[in-house]
Amino acid sequence: MIEVLPSGEAYPGEVKVTDDVSVVILSSETRGREVPPLGAAVRITYVRKDGLYERIGKVTHSAEGTSSAVNVELVGEAIRTQRRDHARTDASLNADVDAAGQQMRCVTKDVSGGGVSLLFRELPPIHEGQEFAIVLNVPDGRLPIRARCQVKFVREVLRASRWLVGSQFVTIADDDRQRLVRFVFRLTLMHGRPR
Repeated sequence: MIEVLPSGEAYPGEVKVTDDVSVVILSSETRGREVPPLGAAVRITYVRKDGLYERIGKVTHSAEGTSSAVNVELVGEAIRTQRRDHARTDASLNADVDAAGQQMRCVTKDVSGGGVSLLFRELPPIHEGQEFAIVLNVPDGRLPIRARCQVKFVREVLRASRWLVGSQFVTIADDDRQRLVRFVFRLTLMHGRPR
């Protein structure tokens, strides 16, 4: 994400950071918009394996075309603004769960890079400590995320009309974890800070 300062106008994209220069390949959502102008002060926000980082800089080059790119000369050190495993936000994603051979459909209540909380219409046949397979449909145009989770708690909510299952990822591909972190980050930008 590249954000023009002080206006706050934001451009999502893929950030490639070196020591002193960042190249941002703007996403297709930005087509038809002007790219940040040369010399503009900007904040770059990007995800690394251990969290969310920010750096300040200024635009030194921009190119528009099928894939717009912006070069930013960076100033100062990267600042970690969130640990990945703590960033969590409310999000309703469709999920399929397979617990000991029983398939169930549910929705997520919240999502993070470390796990998900799931809402079921009735008491699911799973218990604390049990592992299960999950398939999550993330709205990023890619294949669903497949992972294994471990149940941390099972709770009755909304006067027995819903059941909440908190879980932690046991096995998840690093690329899929990064996708979830980026998804949480996008929602955070749209709706405010994560929990």
